[in-house]
Amino acid sequence: MSNSSTNSARDTETKSGDNSNERKQLELSQTQIQRHVESHLAVTVTTQHSSPPNYQYSSLDGELYVVSDDVVFDTSSEPNDPQATLEKAQLIRMASMAPTDPTPQDRKASQQAIMMAAQEKSEINTASIETLGNHVDVLV
Repeated sequence: MSNSSTNSARDTETKSGDNSNERKQLELSQTQIQRHVESHLAVTVTTQHSSPPNYQYSSLDGELYVVSDDVVFDTSSEPNDPQATLEKAQLIRMASMAPTDPTPQDRKASQQAIMMAAQEKSEINTASIETLGNHVDVLV
């Protein structure tokens, strides 16, 4: 009988040890995820071109740990303001690539921002040419 309680105590220690390792992994992962999100938000927080972080959690022994996140960048154009849209695209690109370890989703957002900026630059250039065309005086 004492042998079985000793085995039971060892089993409990092993389970606690396993949970301890798992807990450490979850804490490390949570810290990395939060730093990643914070680096995105540090660029966009004052411009409000991103959603608040949407964290997904895992539970271990009644404690919740962040296991993944999602930040959505607002890539809509600014109505009738190509310059503002261009600036927004540039901020989104900086924010998406702000983490030291950008994810594939971060890289995709960066590419979308680059395309968005190129389109807006084209619109700005076209508008500039049209404006110049309307104001060119010809001296004879």
